[in-house]
Amino acid sequence: MKTKTYDIDYELFTVAEIVKIVKFFRLIEDTKTKKIKKDVLIKKYNEYRNIINSIALEKKYDRMLYEKCGVSIYRTVKNLH
Repeated sequence: MKTKTYDIDYELFTVAEIVKIVKFFRLIEDTKTKKIKKDVLIKKYNEYRNIINSIALEKKYDRMLYEKCGVSIYRTVKNLH
């Protein structure tokens, strides 16, 4: 199994925060192939936003994830509502 690498600004976050960010990215990727509970996704998205705390970084990571995996964080969360 090939390990995915993400373009994260590692110097901005603690190890624990990076782990949460990567887990969130994987959860978003999983929405392509699995049914993820809405409340779980919202909870993890809110955690992610609290860690990132930057609109510019959110947009950057959304583009990166879309380019790597074909799934958008923004669109995925927007479709929950």
